[in-house]
Amino acid sequence: MQIQSVVLYSLDGRINEIPFDLGRVNILTGPSGRGKSALLSVVDYCLGASRFEVPAGVISNSVSWFALKLDFGTERLFVARRGVPVRRTASNEFFVRPNPDHETPPISDLKPNARRDDLIEKIGSLLGVGVTLLPRADGTAERQKLTFRSGLIYSFQKQNEIANPDLFFHRQSELAQTIRETLPYYLGAISPVIIEKQAELRNKRKRLREVERGLERSVSVGANRDTELLSIVAESTRLGLITPTGIPARSSAAQILESVSLGLQATLFADSQSTDDPELDLLKQINTELLNKTRERSDIKKEIEALESFDNDQNVVDRALNEQRRRLTALHLLAGDHDSKQCPVCESRLENVTPAVAEMKHSLEALNVELAMVSSDRIDVREQLSKRRAEVINLTSEIASLRREVQRLKEEEASIKSLLEQKHEVARLSGMIDMFRRLISTDDDESRVALALEKAALVTDIEELESETNLSDLRAKTATFLGGIGQQITHWAREQHLEYANGFLTFDLRGPRLVSETADETIPFSRFGSGRNWVWYHLLGHLALHEWFASNKRPVPNFLILDQPSQVYFPSANGEREEDNDWMEVRKIYEWLFDVVEKLDGQMQIIVTDHAKFENDPRFTDHLKHDWWEGGSLVPQDWLDPNLQP
Repeated sequence: MQIQSVVLYSLDGRINEIPFDLGRVNILTGPSGRGKSALLSVVDYCLGASRFEVPAGVISNSVSWFALKLDFGTERLFVARRGVPVRRTASNEFFVRPNPDHETPPISDLKPNARRDDLIEKIGSLLGVGVTLLPRADGTAERQKLTFRSGLIYSFQKQNEIANPDLFFHRQSELAQTIRETLPYYLGAISPVIIEKQAELRNKRKRLREVERGLERSVSVGANRDTELLSIVAESTRLGLITPTGIPARSSAAQILESVSLGLQATLFADSQSTDDPELDLLKQINTELLNKTRERSDIKKEIEALESFDNDQNVVDRALNEQRRRLTALHLLAGDHDSKQCPVCESRLENVTPAVAEMKHSLEALNVELAMVSSDRIDVREQLSKRRAEVINLTSEIASLRREVQRLKEEEASIKSLLEQKHEVARLSGMIDMFRRLISTDDDESRVALALEKAALVTDIEELESETNLSDLRAKTATFLGGIGQQITHWAREQHLEYANGFLTFDLRGPRLVSETADETIPFSRFGSGRNWVWYHLLGHLALHEWFASNKRPVPNFLILDQPSQVYFPSANGEREEDNDWMEVRKIYEWLFDVVEKLDGQMQIIVTDHAKFENDPRFTDHLKHDWWEGGSLVPQDWLDPNLQP
């Protein structure tokens, strides 16, 4: 996979396309502030980075979509990813489509049709990224599906990485374990054949465990057969399925099991009949009725108490009224037609009629009426009392009857529960018998011999597969491949007369790091001195890896983006040299890059973003793809209209 071009879309749909040559070194040079270093972040973002690390400000505020045209040799792909506003996470909206004609679609065509996982799966499939093995502590290996992004690590060297003595690979501080786990796969130390054999090894180990359990079970059944059979007979006798005298002497195991099975069948049938009692369903209904009757009786008793209290109150009133009536009875001594103006004793005429006499007569009449009403009320109350007391007697009788019915049903329920418990025990015994039958069915010489032969064959196969997929051998193979890469690094380092080239330069995967192995010590890259050495060895190491990847057709992207390789020689932003020796050293770096890529004959693409520019060097200018010293930038100036800001 190489990059045909980087494409940016403005907020209003204008396009800035930055093309590159395939299989060559492409130089993009220019002053600071033109977006050179951002190019690497744009490429990474388009290829599915989980974070949006394109610099904030002009670029993120002015670009609506970032895109790449990718070349896979036999297929071309256009990949675009939506930009995001400031302080937003990476977008998950992608536009992906085949691009056989190198077309640059207008922004109106960029309708999201894929997500990040889809893009990663698509590119991984085109590259041929597969499955690797991750060693585990128990000496086995775990299969793991890789994504192409674990190989993309070797395609980037940012400005703060390319001359860093403490970190050799891109994002090594975050991805060191990923590099340790996946580099053997990308080197080719873990082949598809080994992965298939590892899967076969796991299956055979699983089958071996099953066979060993079968052999152990067979031996166990043979040794404990009589004990198990006696246990079944004892349990059957306890449950009443058989009687000790019902089994003939010297009966075989099969005959004993047959006798027990007959008892089981009879018991299970009887249980199914006896436990199917519809009266059990009445228990809940009767309990509910009993509760309702009890509540009804309680309510009536409360009503009776209220009526009795009212009757007692009326009795008190009745006595009081009768007492008043008794006192007024004397009025009846007077004739009904007596002249109220004549004295009833001396019969003399009264000058004034005594009002009390008339009033007393009127009161007596009113009292008689009231007594009649009280008497009527008491009769009604006593009728109600009599009726309610009769209802209480009836309810009490009904409650007693219901309680007797509940008790009867509970006794039946207890009996049925006992039968159910026995049924469960019988079912458990049936399971014991079935298992015993299965076990003794395999307890024969023929089956044991077959299992033993299968075990022997499995052990032989497993030993062969273990030798073919030995993880120690895989580690040794990885070390051998890294040694071959180290030979190339050492050769190049000696050609350039670099320090530490007197030792053998190779990668130590435990770091991962570059080391120089001498007769006296192993010097880690972090102890290499001088910015010159740091830059050179970063370049040598990455180009040696890519040469290996390309030569062995490994599924790694065939491009490398280098940001500011001349920074230790041109610390100033205007790219001016300070010494002729430094100037010559930078030219040596570029000459070496040109030579290596040309020898790879189109299998490798390098994109360099830098300040350096050699106007009088024909070879440099031949590879100078974009000169932003003369104008130009990642984001054109006319995109910076404030009215277009999001």
